[in-house]
Amino acid sequence: MMDSETPKPNEGDAALPTAVAKPKGALSLLGRLALLGVASVATLMAVVLGIPDDNDYARATLLKHDRLSTLPGKKIVLVGGSNLSYGMDSTLIERETGCPAVNMGLNGYFGVRYLMREVADDVKPGDIIVIAFEWDSFGKPIEGSGKDLYAIVKTNPAAIAYLTPQQIGEAVSAIPFVAQSKLLRIGNQAARGELFMPKGDNLLDKLIEVESFKSFAPTGDLVGHKGVTWTGDIEEGTKLYQTGIDPTVVPAIKAYAKAMEAKGVHVVMSYTPTMRHYYAANKTQIDSVHTALTTGPDAVKAPRPPSDYVFDESLFFDTVYHLKAETRHLRVQQVVGDLRTTLKDAATCPKSN
Repeated sequence: MMDSETPKPNEGDAALPTAVAKPKGALSLLGRLALLGVASVATLMAVVLGIPDDNDYARATLLKHDRLSTLPGKKIVLVGGSNLSYGMDSTLIERETGCPAVNMGLNGYFGVRYLMREVADDVKPGDIIVIAFEWDSFGKPIEGSGKDLYAIVKTNPAAIAYLTPQQIGEAVSAIPFVAQSKLLRIGNQAARGELFMPKGDNLLDKLIEVESFKSFAPTGDLVGHKGVTWTGDIEEGTKLYQTGIDPTVVPAIKAYAKAMEAKGVHVVMSYTPTMRHYYAANKTQIDSVHTALTTGPDAVKAPRPPSDYVFDESLFFDTVYHLKAETRHLRVQQVVGDLRTTLKDAATCPKSN
């Protein structure tokens, strides 16, 4: 018999244990979601880091930056994309000017901002920067491609110092795409029975062989295409007559040149070599870039117009911008002429240097 003073159980008391347990259930769910997220990220990174890239072309950035940061005395620094990588003979530039040179050209998809920023800390008064961007760079986002920025930071973690917060965000956001691309590549190779086959003589394998780390000279020039005959299609450039010119690129180049000149560094614009038909199709847009760069109080030194860098198709390798190794000397002669016209005596270095 229950004591009359003992409070009777409340009918709702039976629900109390359930009510207290609800937060635990929610926390458990959050924990599971967190574990799932960690597992997903781990799987993603395992794919990205575990499956090798098509080639080790990006490793050349390590060679280039090592040379850039250790060259003694006055130097010539070539800034741009793959048009420089394929189409420049830095040894010939050194012979003509007496100045040691480093070819920083690698990939135009890094974007104009990155390509200029990555050399800024390692140039000093008296140095010469020669800028040569593919015309695509004037029609593409100045911040570059997230997947390509991710690739360069993966290869050279120190490169993250050259990225803006926006570029870092784009690089991180590109990781799922990179993982998906690698899985698709491996899946397609497996489906064709090519996963464990030795490299053949098809065009893709030939290009992978050309664009490999071992194909780079100590100066940063790509020389793997020397003696190679390209029989595939020629890769076209961006159709600037459709996309128009990105209005942020020219002001960025002008601001960069002004900042470098204030530091005592000479900046000269010397354009990418271009196939004749591509220039003809995009002449209005290309010439407008030159006009914009060379007018106004912040004009950039560009002594030779883009039309002077137009060559016949027979001189090119696999794209409208990539010269054959055997024809690079024609461009070098023009670049050296640009330096002498613009900088006079400052375009040469003492023999003792």
